Amino acid sequence: MKKSLMMAVLIVGCAPEPAEPTQLDGGIENADTGQIQTDAGVEVDAGVAPDVGTTPTERTIWAGPRLTFTKANFADPNTPEAQDRITDAVILTRGSRNILYNIAEEAAVNQSVSPAGTLWALGTTDTIDSLNFQPLKQAANSRMQGLPNQDMVLHLIEENIYIDLRFLSWTAGGANGGGFSYERTTPNP
Repeated sequence: MKKSLMMAVLIVGCAPEPAEPTQLDGGIENADTGQIQTDAGVEVDAGVAPDVGTTPTERTIWAGPRLTFTKANFADPNTPEAQDRITDAVILTRGSRNILYNIAEEAAVNQSVSPAGTLWALGTTDTIDSLNFQPLKQAANSRMQGLPNQDMVLHLIEENIYIDLRFLSWTAGGANGGGFSYERTTPNP
């Protein structure tokens, strides 16, 4: 008994000194826990640390004057007048059927993710923190013809821009021509 107690004391007494933290570019790594505390004060596991050479883009909410965009029925989606060029990375249009797509990134609609580079939520930017962003078709509950008079928020993922948008019209696809219109906010003045 005395021998095991002495061993326990010996083992406890021989515990190594805590390792000194390692200074990294953009954060400090704690050698004992393996976590990195970033310059922003966020602790993350070293194995999944963010790229410390970059900083995330801050959220930008466009609250400038509203612009109305209309794509006429049967308009060619490859022509500039049938495209809403929101940024260089997001140019929305629609063919004669289906949902919107981002012609800057997609040649055609992909029902599960289009428009590429965007996410959508029902609501307004006034309640942005409680919104559930999804691809357009899911955000609309697969009921695109129910979009008119719906307030939505469009998130441009790459630029981290949020835009208030209200659909004004949505023409059924196919023989009806696939027209649509909406009004949306523009960049802050």
